[in-house]
Amino acid sequence: MTEKNRIAILIVVIILVIVIIYRTYMRKKFVVAKAETEMLAWTNIKETDVSAHPILVEYWQEGAGWTWINADNIAESATKYAWSAAFISYVMRSEYSNFPKSASHSKYVIWARDRRTAGQTSQIAYEIDEYKPVPGDIVIKKRGYNGDLAGLYEGAKTHGDIVIENNGDYLTVIGGNLSNTVRETIVPATNGYIDNSDWFAVIKM
Repeated sequence: MTEKNRIAILIVVIILVIVIIYRTYMRKKFVVAKAETEMLAWTNIKETDVSAHPILVEYWQEGAGWTWINADNIAESATKYAWSAAFISYVMRSEYSNFPKSASHSKYVIWARDRRTAGQTSQIAYEIDEYKPVPGDIVIKKRGYNGDLAGLYEGAKTHGDIVIENNGDYLTVIGGNLSNTVRETIVPATNGYIDNSDWFAVIKM
């Protein structure tokens, strides 16, 4: 093997390592930063405030694919439709272009469940006792739905939040459409696993 070929192979290996590091670690960090930035944008405002309307239009169009929601009808749509899933999809799609555009949390959870069934190793859904969520992952709460991950169907009333921190005793998460804004909440945990029956799934991103 010539010196030129060795250098070429080394360059390829370095590029592959960089790609793996980015895909494994950096995208999650960027997701966390994006969620925190969005939360800051909602400081002291609610969905009914005029200043929130352009933000909501972007969530609906880019996150849910509801391009028919625009500046002309957002005043009505802001309170008519729950936008928490659109928020999650909007943030996730900033780093994961394959993440589903969704107006319901159940849609992307089923997508992640199907990816695991197909043998994928990332962007996959777990029961809460199977996996310790880390920053950048998504945790899913029951909200009218009383089943488990296996029985989840599209349209089931659920809610998802993005994990910002897991210190073992609790998770700090950020979600949208909570008290009509974007804010942090706390999820109880034991040894890093969610320890609360209100929650039923985790998506490892």
